[in-house]
Amino acid sequence: MTGGSVNKDGASDATSSTLLVRVKAKDQEAWRRFVDLYGPLVFSWCRRFGLQEADAEDVRQDVFRTVAESIAGYHHGDQGDSFRGWLRTITRSRALDFVRRKAREARAVGGSDAQAGWLELPDVQDDSGSSDEGDKLLLVRRAVDLILESCKEENRQAFLRVVIAGEHPADVAHDLGMTVNAVYVAKSHLLRRIREEFAEFVEI
Repeated sequence: MTGGSVNKDGASDATSSTLLVRVKAKDQEAWRRFVDLYGPLVFSWCRRFGLQEADAEDVRQDVFRTVAESIAGYHHGDQGDSFRGWLRTITRSRALDFVRRKAREARAVGGSDAQAGWLELPDVQDDSGSSDEGDKLLLVRRAVDLILESCKEENRQAFLRVVIAGEHPADVAHDLGMTVNAVYVAKSHLLRRIREEFAEFVEI
């Protein structure tokens, strides 16, 4: 990551630009981080659309190839749009492309019965049962993991226990041998990093 400074946790702070801005600028480290952030969610969508594990991984790769080609045209805050919704639409489209391709191959090899088998994959077109809140939570957890992976262990534990588990800062401070103020500072610092880097992506 370019242009950052080293913070007291020994980790590099995000630059003044958010992750989305840096991805659009074709920053390779930002792209890796973006894929790390959204990869598990895209894979879960593929599985929810009815794809087998290996097929879901193939489609996941197709999704990120499509994103790499088209992300420059995405504008956060478009009316009725969100980045997660935009990415979900791409994922659904690539999943349908995959199913149609397999159906054509099945027709060529095994006739109409084999084709029908592919077209009956569950939930490829109807994902109405999916949980938007579950998607948000998965994304938040992944963002937290990415930010916390390089910070001091006591700060990591303090953040997880106070913000994620909802424990009282005084109890956490006592258990970790920290001052209560240090717990609050760690919480505030890490929340700021998450919100700055993943501003367009994560609600926390």
